[in-house]
Amino acid sequence: MELKSSSFGDNEFIPVEYVDTHCAGENISPELRWSGAPKGTKSFALVMHDPDAPHEHGWYHWIVIDIPPSVAGIGRGAKFSPPARELANNSGARGYSGPCPPINGGVHHYHFMVFALQAETVSFDEEMLPHEIAKLIRDLAIDGAKLTGLYEVVER
Repeated sequence: MELKSSSFGDNEFIPVEYVDTHCAGENISPELRWSGAPKGTKSFALVMHDPDAPHEHGWYHWIVIDIPPSVAGIGRGAKFSPPARELANNSGARGYSGPCPPINGGVHHYHFMVFALQAETVSFDEEMLPHEIAKLIRDLAIDGAKLTGLYEVVER
């Protein structure tokens, strides 16, 4: 599979409009499109993760499950409707939560990942934490792709 965006390229800096409002951004999700899903794909899941965050499992900024197999991308500022579901991220919010790393914490890598799943619906316990749901998604995946965006906050 392949994941691309017209908003930024792989291993390029994420434009400020896609950054969290706490870091002077607009907190708008970027445009994403994917291709090459394998035969047997019954749904997609989308995950945005910062492995550089100073937390045991990194920081999950966005988790979307049950995206229909007919969908091959999302527009800038995407809004999802059923059957797709946006789950709570590490901030406890549902929906996109843009980059906002610690000041002078170095460059953080934001992994946007799409997974082709062998299930139409991801069933999970409502008490599960974002990293546990991400593991469940990976376990159900038959393929996936990643696009990495970079962001850094430097005190001036």
